[in-house]
Amino acid sequence: MASPAAPLTIRPATIAAADHELFVDLQESQIAWLSTVGSGGQWGTRPVREANPGALQKTRSWVERSERNANAQWSSDWCRAFIAEASNGVPVAGIVLDSKAPAYVSAILPEQDASDPFVYLAYLISNRHAGEERKGAAAALIAFAKDQVRGVGLNRICLDCWRGNDRKLVRYYESQGFKVLEDFTPVEKDWPGSVLEMRL
Repeated sequence: MASPAAPLTIRPATIAAADHELFVDLQESQIAWLSTVGSGGQWGTRPVREANPGALQKTRSWVERSERNANAQWSSDWCRAFIAEASNGVPVAGIVLDSKAPAYVSAILPEQDASDPFVYLAYLISNRHAGEERKGAAAALIAFAKDQVRGVGLNRICLDCWRGNDRKLVRYYESQGFKVLEDFTPVEKDWPGSVLEMRL
């Protein structure tokens, strides 16, 4: 029988802790492994900072907005970013919750509708270098996200993910309670994705 995962500490991301750098590092930790399991098409095989020079500015923007919104009510600029750490202090995963969906899913999720608003799960990734310590971290952060969403008075979480490699990532999110709204392929890149939602 597998031993239960150790409890995690979930803390707000901060610029002072260089968590914007950490978010990029977490993605970097997955690149080589994804190729070994047939998911190399998700992010490619090049280092994140090389393949996507704007990645660090994007994560910095998330963390800065999160810090501004630490005690804020729901608004069009709301954003919260968090880091999950193991009991030994090693960062095992990160999550970003946003009031804005990316432009490439606008045909499926148009601008926020006051009658049916959503929080967008913009980023959820574990630290491949953390080994067994990261087990269950993504599920723990999804549960944490539900509490954050309820806390701002909403009951809907949306996200998009890569649907290649026999939809393995899509099936993971379905196992966590999300349902597919629609599949898509952005015009600007050959990246098959799915948009999912969860009603709380």
